[in-house]
Amino acid sequence: MLIVKPGSNPLSELEPIDEPLPAIGADEIEPRFRAVVGRGGERRGIRLERIYWDGLGRMSSAGKMSTADLVHYTASQMPEPGNLASLLRVLSFKWALRRLDTVEDASSLANVNAIIQASPSPTILLTQEKKIQLFNDPFLTMLRQRLPLGDTAQLTKSLRFSIDTQIDEAIATLYRNRGKTLNTGFTIAVGSQSMKGQINLALAPTHEKSMLIGYISRY
Repeated sequence: MLIVKPGSNPLSELEPIDEPLPAIGADEIEPRFRAVVGRGGERRGIRLERIYWDGLGRMSSAGKMSTADLVHYTASQMPEPGNLASLLRVLSFKWALRRLDTVEDASSLANVNAIIQASPSPTILLTQEKKIQLFNDPFLTMLRQRLPLGDTAQLTKSLRFSIDTQIDEAIATLYRNRGKTLNTGFTIAVGSQSMKGQINLALAPTHEKSMLIGYISRY
């Protein structure tokens, strides 16, 4: 059962998700030696943990350069005296954090709300806890047309929204099938009145929690 809370600010009520710390294998903390040959044949022997080599690889791919060229550039920026391995670790982590900041800004709940408000069809955001977190004006218009029960506060106070597929099952299915949508039925009930229809579910592009955007396709 999905419940809409009347008179609330859904953007401020979302609780942060508790993310478990990743497990670390013994091979991941063992520094790996690589001989890097830069331009002009300059050779450097560097020992870094695998995660930093992976980060440098991603950086070099994004910058359309070889890892050797990236190391050579970093060495040219190193102050004297300096530790090249430490500088590469800092550079790799700083680049990853900058990428993470960009992704989190783009996938914020505020941006998801903008997507929902821009939709011309009745659209809602469902949390894994079975609550309607956000909805747009076409959704309210649909409710007023089909379930005329007074003002918005009265309408949402007793509104009950359910879908034919379990939320956890829908989220798991969409995670397995990235880029896909899931069509299922829904029921909205207010008091003794109810309506049914079809809704297209998609994973919400947000990092706060696993949530679903629901586009009502038929009612």
